[in-house]
Amino acid sequence: MKLTRSHWCPQSLHEGGLSDRRNLIGPVCSVYSDVVYHTELTSLFYTIDSGSRYLQRETQEDKLKREASAGELELKMFKEMMNQLEEKDTQLDDMTQEVREKERLLDDMTQEVREKDTQLDDMTQEMREKERLLEEKNQIMEQRDKLLEEKENQLEEKDKQLKDRDIQLEALRKNLQDKKSQVENFRVLLQEKYLQLEDRNHRLGEKDRLLEERDTQLKDRDIQLEDSNHRLGEKDRLLEEKENRLKEKDLQLEDRNHRLGEKDRLLEERVKQLKDRDIQLEDRNHRLGEKDRLLEERDKQLKDRDIQLEDRNHRLGEKDRLLEERVKQLKDRDIQLEDRNHRLGEKDKLLEERVKQLKDRDIQLEDRNHRLGEKDRLLEERDKVLEERDKLLKEKDIQLEDRNHRLGEKDRLLEERDKVLEERDKQLEDRDKLLEGKENEIKERKQEVEERRQELKERRQEVEEKDNLLEERENQLKERDKQVEDVNNENAELAQQICDVKTEVERLRREISAQMTEHGETSDTGSILPVRRRNSLNLPPYMRGETSDTDPTLPLRRRHSMELPHPYMGGESSSPDSPVSPSVSELRLVLLGRTGAGRSAAGNTILGREEFGAQASPSAVTQRSKRREGDVCGRRLVLVDTPDWFCPGLSLEEMRQDVGLCVRLSAPGPHAFLLVIPVEPSKGEERGVLERIEEMFGEGCWGHTVILFTHDDGLKEQSIEEFLQAGSQDLQQLVEKSGSRYHVLNIKDRAHGTQVSELLDQVEEMVAGNRERFYSSQTYQEAEDQVREMEGKIQRERGERKQRDERDLRERLQKELQDSLIKIEGVIQEHEGDIRTLRERTSELERQVEEERDEEKKRELERELKRESDRREEMERKLERFREKRENERKEMEERHRQEMENYEGEARVEAERNLMKIVLPELQRNIMISQTKMEREFSRQMKEKIIEMERLRQNLKEVREAHSVLQKGLEREGKGQRALIGLLGWVRRNSSSWLLHNLI
Repeated sequence: MKLTRSHWCPQSLHEGGLSDRRNLIGPVCSVYSDVVYHTELTSLFYTIDSGSRYLQRETQEDKLKREASAGELELKMFKEMMNQLEEKDTQLDDMTQEVREKERLLDDMTQEVREKDTQLDDMTQEMREKERLLEEKNQIMEQRDKLLEEKENQLEEKDKQLKDRDIQLEALRKNLQDKKSQVENFRVLLQEKYLQLEDRNHRLGEKDRLLEERDTQLKDRDIQLEDSNHRLGEKDRLLEEKENRLKEKDLQLEDRNHRLGEKDRLLEERVKQLKDRDIQLEDRNHRLGEKDRLLEERDKQLKDRDIQLEDRNHRLGEKDRLLEERVKQLKDRDIQLEDRNHRLGEKDKLLEERVKQLKDRDIQLEDRNHRLGEKDRLLEERDKVLEERDKLLKEKDIQLEDRNHRLGEKDRLLEERDKVLEERDKQLEDRDKLLEGKENEIKERKQEVEERRQELKERRQEVEEKDNLLEERENQLKERDKQVEDVNNENAELAQQICDVKTEVERLRREISAQMTEHGETSDTGSILPVRRRNSLNLPPYMRGETSDTDPTLPLRRRHSMELPHPYMGGESSSPDSPVSPSVSELRLVLLGRTGAGRSAAGNTILGREEFGAQASPSAVTQRSKRREGDVCGRRLVLVDTPDWFCPGLSLEEMRQDVGLCVRLSAPGPHAFLLVIPVEPSKGEERGVLERIEEMFGEGCWGHTVILFTHDDGLKEQSIEEFLQAGSQDLQQLVEKSGSRYHVLNIKDRAHGTQVSELLDQVEEMVAGNRERFYSSQTYQEAEDQVREMEGKIQRERGERKQRDERDLRERLQKELQDSLIKIEGVIQEHEGDIRTLRERTSELERQVEEERDEEKKRELERELKRESDRREEMERKLERFREKRENERKEMEERHRQEMENYEGEARVEAERNLMKIVLPELQRNIMISQTKMEREFSRQMKEKIIEMERLRQNLKEVREAHSVLQKGLEREGKGQRALIGLLGWVRRNSSSWLLHNLI
């Protein structure tokens, strides 16, 4: 049975789409392999059957031969067929695998095509979004254009308003000129009135003289006097009419000023509206900037996606090329798979069509990207236009600010002119008051004198009360000073007790260490005599470097320290009984130097092992003095590593304690000080090192000092002499001070043993050349005494500075209190003058109310009385505000005083904490807290008393206001409140001075 293409590949497979083909390829491949296998088997069985039939026809002999040959042939054929079948099976498996691989690749490509379709859809959506954003930007541009037009219109309106304002200013100038002329006229009238008054007084004098001389002509003179009085009354009436006209003009001027103020207020409201609109415009511009930034970010995202699409297209091209190569290989391998290759070719055509579609879509994407770029360019151009318009808006805003500034200047000029007018009005009112008060001055002066006497008495009482308050404050300050002194004394006693305990402990520890040290010396040397003690009773026990006197086995010779003069800041003890030997069995060396100089590394190099922490960097710092021992070059060596005593941040107390520790570690005294200096460019620290060494140990220490230059292979290019010659002047002075004794030590190369032995030989040579074997502990004691003296001097200076600051604080507070009292008295006098003026005005109005019977004038006088009462209330409000202001100033002054006292107490507490040990701190804090709580309680008690007094005064003021309101209502109802008002004014007059002074304090 021959299988054709139509049997295993139906027409529907050719006519179906890509999805049908993909669904049919797998089953068709399996069916094809089964069919081929069965056809081969049937052909094999057919040949075997035909051979068997042929063999039956032969003879028996031939049958045997043929059977043998046929069997062999059958075996050969069967083997060949089996081999062919196996080969075809393997080929079929390979081809099915390749077909499946191609199908998988085809699926991947279709998936990528779909992804590209989705990306195209996304890009079209983004294009639409960008177009929408462009439309929104166009709308925003149109809105900005409208806003610009509106602003220009507003500027034009402002120009018009400025012109109107200028016209109003011109009118106001004219009004001012008119008012000046009115003031001049009024001044002329006042002068005329003065002349009239003088004439009247003169005539009255003449009349008195004529009355005394001519009694007979009394009646005629009386008639003439009545006539003259009538004429004077007419003149007074004319003068009052003129004054009324002037008042009416003043009211008109005030009305005009009020209208001008209304117009100014409207102008300010419009300016505020413009500012609000400018703020809205800036907010919109800010939002536009945010939207532009979002558009730029989205453009960047689109570009990134385009790059990803190009990368994927490139990978698709590579895959297409690989697929074409695979197709060629499949065509070359087997002819039997032509149909399948044909179908794969059709699939490749479909893929090529898809690739073309992708290319077309890429072209569309590029076109869209180009259009997006055009639109971005348009957006940038529009942004530039918007920026130019923003610049124009800013320039117009500057112009608006300039115009507003000019308007402010004009308003200021108007306010100044208004002030001038008000001052002139006040002058006119004062002159009116003077004219009205001259007739009553003689009668009221006696009353004023009596009132002044009473006020003086009250003020004296108040001043005495203030003096008492000041004395109480001074007593409180003295009590606080006493408390602080008591606390300091208690702290000093506690510190002394602690020092005594500590000295006893240190003495015991020192005696043990001295016994151990002397035991070691006697075992090593044997022939060296014990060290003689000085007058150690005058020294602190922990600073004594001698052996203990408690050991009866060691003979000690004492010598008082008063036999020889004390050297300044150090010096050596003369010990003639200690032999001077060029070879010393034990060497005690003290390492000195700044942080990072390599002291610990030098000590490790000298000892030949790691005993001290490496100090090559500032991070590894020796905190306390350390003692290490070892045998080096046949010598017993004692090394003491010290911290950085030359650091500016090291306190005197810490340095004193560590010097004492170094004394104990190097007892009875070091043979040499090794001043470690690194071989590196100078940092200007040599001067401080030199001064500090001389301050601690005196000039004599340089005879026991060797400068040790440390390096780590840093002197390969130059010698130490060249380094010293190129160094600073301070370094050269250090070398000269130490007698040009220096040694170079390589702290990196420890295998070089000669450098340590040379250093020790140099030290022994220095010891042999010195008058004393070692630098004695007496020098340490004197150095520590000097440090203590410096510390005491600093403490005394601090105490004097504290006392001076406290005295200055007291003087400043007293001066501020006196200044405030002077200010209060001045304000009281001013307000008393105002109250006196109001009282005079009120009495005059009362007199006029009593004299005038006309109802109209009575109402006018009542209105005037009401205005005067309003003025009095305004004056009381001013007094209340002034009292509140003074109360706030008093509170601020008290708060400032409290803060200064707290600062002073804090400084005292810090100073006490520095000077005392940690054991004393809880007691000191407890004492300070007790004193602080006492002060706070006293201050809170005083504040409560003052608050109660303020409440009482407020209650009194409230009662006065209620009484005044009751009297005012009664005056409005009945028109008869003169006596009550006079009584109220008298009460205010009697109580105003003490009340104001008490409240303001």
